[in-house]
Amino acid sequence: MKFYIVKKEQQLEAIPAQRLILESYQANNYKFVNVVSACNTQDALKRFPSIQKSNKKRIIIGVNIAVISIILAIYTIN
Repeated sequence: MKFYIVKKEQQLEAIPAQRLILESYQANNYKFVNVVSACNTQDALKRFPSIQKSNKKRIIIGVNIAVISIILAIYTIN
């Protein structure tokens, strides 16, 4: 089943992929984001890649690079 992912400010919603439902959400200031195939609305939101996940990954990668750089700098000084 397909779902539309719509967004209002920071709130994401998954609604069934029907044009009339989408138009009613757009009338309430929701914006269309993407289409996702899923079993139910919760699964649709899980399948949609969120910005927060990618930001956390970038932070973790940056911290790892910084730690490795510090360790290499300490070993080259000694």
